[in-house]
Amino acid sequence: MREKITEILKMDSFRIIGKKRYINSAVLIGIINLEGKEHIVFEKRALKIRQGGEISFPGGKFEEKDGSSKETAIRETVEELGIEREKIDIIGKYGTLINASGMLLDVYVGYINIEKIEEFNFNKEEVEKLVVVPMEFFKYNKPKIEKIGVKNIPEFSPKDYNLPERYYGSWSGNSREVYFYNYQDEIIWGMTAEIIFDFIEELYKMEVENDFK
Repeated sequence: MREKITEILKMDSFRIIGKKRYINSAVLIGIINLEGKEHIVFEKRALKIRQGGEISFPGGKFEEKDGSSKETAIRETVEELGIEREKIDIIGKYGTLINASGMLLDVYVGYINIEKIEEFNFNKEEVEKLVVVPMEFFKYNKPKIEKIGVKNIPEFSPKDYNLPERYYGSWSGNSREVYFYNYQDEIIWGMTAEIIFDFIEELYKMEVENDFK
């Protein structure tokens, strides 16, 4: 048995326990260069689709035909932004975000090689408009931070399992921070803002560290 356990651990030391229970999705932090400055491409989702009216990265739900979350990020970017996949240059995977609502999100970073915004032919069924933000905006503008409370509400009878009485009703979990960026009266928040906040913090932390080397 020890040998089998060792083999499992060798296969995937970054295993996410319970991954199959989550909605597995992937997004792309797509960077474009306009007039010598790097910008991040967001999309404002069309009102009639899920989370309509909200700003997000291009991306979507993993499909078995994709084979990998990286391919999911590329496929969804192509479909939503109307750009040739040859113009997408993936640098690598930034990380994975798991949120309280049951979504597991793989985040990739890459350059989209275009010279002007008009090269995007975004899918109007899914995208209301593009929101293109200079990366420097996030460097110099910190998000407003609010909090969301979490409550656990059992959909079973805790008494049937002889659990302590404190679980008979709802019980509170840890509250979590929620980030809000306001760019030209467009609100970037939720998972998208959480990813951007983390990415920008890491990016410019590395820049500062390199300045002292």
